[in-house]
Amino acid sequence: MTRRKFSRKYYPLFDYLSKQVEDQIILSFDQVEQIINNKLPKSAYTYQAWWGNTRSGTYVQSAAWLEAGFRVETIQFGHSVEFNRVSELLLTKKRHKSAVRIPPILRNKNSLQ
Repeated sequence: MTRRKFSRKYYPLFDYLSKQVEDQIILSFDQVEQIINNKLPKSAYTYQAWWGNTRSGTYVQSAAWLEAGFRVETIQFGHSVEFNRVSELLLTKKRHKSAVRIPPILRNKNSLQ
């Protein structure tokens, strides 16, 4: 997986998650703060979007878990966050070069009969 640029603040979370062998990691907010050696922003305690699995420029923190091969699955605000490992293909919005594109005529084959 090509590593993308993300905030230094969240690099320790990337490092921690990328070393895990389990497919499901549940961390308390306190554990996340210990890992990043910093406090999470107030928005992490109240907004679902902060934990979104998107690589937009304003959500630099999500690159830490996405680049480590994880997605946020469940959040218990102020308590814990569940990360689940996913395949690289699910982490990217772009179609993988080896993916086969099915022509529309074949997709709708049953509707032609």
